[in-house]
Amino acid sequence: MPFFTEAQLSENKNNFRNLRNNIFTLVFFGLLFITGLFYYFSSELINIFAFGFDSKTKEISSDLLKRMSPFLFLISLSALNMGLLNSIKKFNPPAFSPVLMNVGIIFVVLVSYYFFSLNIYILSYAVLFGALLQYAFQIPFIFNNNLGYFFVFSNCFNSKTKEIFTVIFPQIFGLAVYNINILINTQFASYMEKGSITYLYLAERLIEFPLGVFAVAIGTTMLPGLSKQYLNNDYLSFSKTINNKLKFLIFLTTPFAIAFIFLGEELCDVLYVRGEFSVTDSLSTYRALVGYSFGLIFVAGLRLLTQGFYAAKITRVPVVYGAYNLVINLALCYFLTFYFDFGFFGLALASSLSSMLLFSTLFLKLKSLISGINILDFIKYFLKICGLSSFSIITSLAIVNFLFNYQSSLFLLIITVIISTIIFSLLAKALKLKELSMIFK
Repeated sequence: MPFFTEAQLSENKNNFRNLRNNIFTLVFFGLLFITGLFYYFSSELINIFAFGFDSKTKEISSDLLKRMSPFLFLISLSALNMGLLNSIKKFNPPAFSPVLMNVGIIFVVLVSYYFFSLNIYILSYAVLFGALLQYAFQIPFIFNNNLGYFFVFSNCFNSKTKEIFTVIFPQIFGLAVYNINILINTQFASYMEKGSITYLYLAERLIEFPLGVFAVAIGTTMLPGLSKQYLNNDYLSFSKTINNKLKFLIFLTTPFAIAFIFLGEELCDVLYVRGEFSVTDSLSTYRALVGYSFGLIFVAGLRLLTQGFYAAKITRVPVVYGAYNLVINLALCYFLTFYFDFGFFGLALASSLSSMLLFSTLFLKLKSLISGINILDFIKYFLKICGLSSFSIITSLAIVNFLFNYQSSLFLLIITVIISTIIFSLLAKALKLKELSMIFK
């Protein structure tokens, strides 16, 4: 996105068009190659990431990976569109486009259920259809804003595109550390009781909701401003942006983490208990959710901190620290699951602990590079929001238990969330927390 922004602001308008065409061509054929690897080597990849599966499960997983391999192609082209639109500060269309993917998945599932037959392979096609809808939704916005791209086969791998890919590859690793840790968890979980991977996956999906809504949005929108501040040597504004956005992220995500811990059991029951998914399965999912919840704020913060390093063009630090963190997570997974016998809960907790450690080390490193970042102020604010969130939820639970006795679980959960949100907002307003007003800006 910074490279697109730079080219878009260039006096020579051909620079932006040429860069779009070059990047599209390279990305298209690169994705085609990687998708082919996923298709033709699906069995080998399943062996790498889920070695503990039995032969039948490996065969089904391999078949599903093969069928779903084009998803990578479609979703990555959607990400390219997102970068182009964000470079001209068009944030709403790409932010809304994942909704189309979910709508597509739900549509295929419902049609198959009512008119055909629903099986696990239908779900793989549903995901592909959803990804296609997400990409197609963005295309009109791309061309309406004169951001179209086409194939070029002459000099597409030039000095500028080389520079872009040199910067991108370490960023990929830095931003993907959390996801790689999840893959490590999957490998360990493949040796555990049946359903462990499902429990971890469903819990991680709930964690991804606040991460996707808040962390990604804040991290994406702040990058252009941070880059400009650093280029102008305005380090005071740079550190102020980091401090303000971190506080805003804490204000938004901490209530979710606390709610998952206090209300997670009821939430999992409402969302998942039906059909073959039992109350026991829901309780196991809740245990995994608690393990992930301890690290939610720090995973969200990592997205923001890495953007700070990339805006300053310091790409090596997140990569090196991330590599150390992978080793730490691997060790934590082993000790918590096998030595302390925590099972899949230990895997979720290992991800949280490793995320806390990586966030802390990156935060300290960024403070040493950019003066003005206030660690003590951050800790005080974090504890304050934890207290407000806990008080709001505990109070709302007491009110709901006093007023309602025999209502449905869904009704009680919704009322509890509404009351706790009202209490939290009133307390934030009473304490004059400016982050409350930032929601409406």
